[in-house]
Amino acid sequence: MTITLETLIEKGKKYEDELIKFLSSFIAKKSVNPPGDVSEAANYIKDFLEKWGHKVEWIEPKDGVVSILSKVGDGKYLMLNGHMDVVPEGDHSKWKYPPYSGKIVDGYVYGRGASDMKGGLSALLYAYVVFTNLVEDLDRGLSIAAVGDEEVGGELGSLYIADKMGLRPKYVLLGEPSTLDYYNIGEKGIIWYRVKVWGEPAHASVSPYAGKNAILKAAEVIREIYRLAEIDFEVPKELEEIALKSGLKAKELMGIDGLERIFFRLSCNVGLIKGGVKTNVVAPECTIDFDMRIPHALRKDDVLKLVRDALSKFEGVEIEEISGHDPNYTSPNTKLADAIRYAANKIGSIDPVPSLVMGATDGRHFRLFGSDAVVYGPGEWKTIHGYNERISIEDVKLAYRIYLGILYRMLIES
Repeated sequence: MTITLETLIEKGKKYEDELIKFLSSFIAKKSVNPPGDVSEAANYIKDFLEKWGHKVEWIEPKDGVVSILSKVGDGKYLMLNGHMDVVPEGDHSKWKYPPYSGKIVDGYVYGRGASDMKGGLSALLYAYVVFTNLVEDLDRGLSIAAVGDEEVGGELGSLYIADKMGLRPKYVLLGEPSTLDYYNIGEKGIIWYRVKVWGEPAHASVSPYAGKNAILKAAEVIREIYRLAEIDFEVPKELEEIALKSGLKAKELMGIDGLERIFFRLSCNVGLIKGGVKTNVVAPECTIDFDMRIPHALRKDDVLKLVRDALSKFEGVEIEEISGHDPNYTSPNTKLADAIRYAANKIGSIDPVPSLVMGATDGRHFRLFGSDAVVYGPGEWKTIHGYNERISIEDVKLAYRIYLGILYRMLIES
């Protein structure tokens, strides 16, 4: 007889305290990226999965950059995905508790990676092993990937699995910290590019009468490019309401006016600027590196054209693309989104809503190959990548139960 959802959740509850202990110890397994060696954390997950009777693939395209993959069947229907790597912890003296202690205090687990995203990954891992232990004879492929390269782009983690290994599941659930009130269906694109500005050198004693200062020209170039961030673009119809609500959410959470239009506009940041050759020489050249995040109305090439058109009035200017990717999204009507809403409502009395994110996740790598990728996971946004990062114990437990419900909905009920 097929197990009921109620029985699955009830039987799963006995592992919740064990899950929190696992998370606490997981935080203590350093997996800082850069430099990117996550082998200690990967061994911890490998041992855990093998203890539960699962076969494990150890994927190491570069020394220390490890991903762990486990499959039931061919793993091509639904993948659970999360990253082991974390950003550097910074000054230890500014932490309330040691950043790799996994300290449990007043209903929270503290430490680097607690919210981003060892909490979500721990919940996914427990959902995977408990579900496959309690449910027999799955007729659809299920997999879990704990990847080691997300914080620096994912090329040796999720992208490697999808591109080089060819594992491109129909659905991918990522446990990144969306919070349990939202599920992310898409993200803005990104373009990094360099603008080189040329001038004419002269002796500083005759400036500004002689020579052409490239740094002064660069200042005008920067102002011209920043004007592009004031333009509203038209996103696809099915994203209009989601883009508006996502912007309002960002404004509310960050307390910054103007963010309500962030998913209709380009963002713009000058991250690096290098100019001149010597203090007493009129600068003959200046180089400016830009980061722009792209709304779903545009593609990378569209942005470069906008920049070139805006700078066409200047002589002695070159534009060079450094890197980037187009904006991407999964249809808000995907079956996986339905399963998230169903499980969150039935198990947690939550009605999560779809959203877009300004940053990047590994979801884009799977969308590139046609997967429906959705992000849904626990976390406390205000401490992510900061000092005293933490995650609510109750949120981790609830996420685990909801993940069980999602698996049930996707693999049994449907």
